[in-house]
Amino acid sequence: MNTTRYRIEDLDKLPPAFATALGIVLLGILALVAWGLWKIPDHTKLRSPAARERAERRKESQKRQKALRDRREALQRKAGRRRDGAA
Repeated sequence: MNTTRYRIEDLDKLPPAFATALGIVLLGILALVAWGLWKIPDHTKLRSPAARERAERRKESQKRQKALRDRREALQRKAGRRRDGAA
């Protein structure tokens, strides 16, 4: 069985009208894909005001927790230095 393989070099044998139509169709498909990707909604944006408020409270809480954790670690380091110096 003989199968015909087309190569990019074989496109110059197409009739000009068909090659032009094929090019326009391919450009149209590419434009549709680009437009579709452009119009995808942002999934990271919080839609409801309640969700935005919860996210803001969570962010503030995480800041407070980090500050408390940093302070506790600093006090432990300070106490450790004091113990090492006294011994």
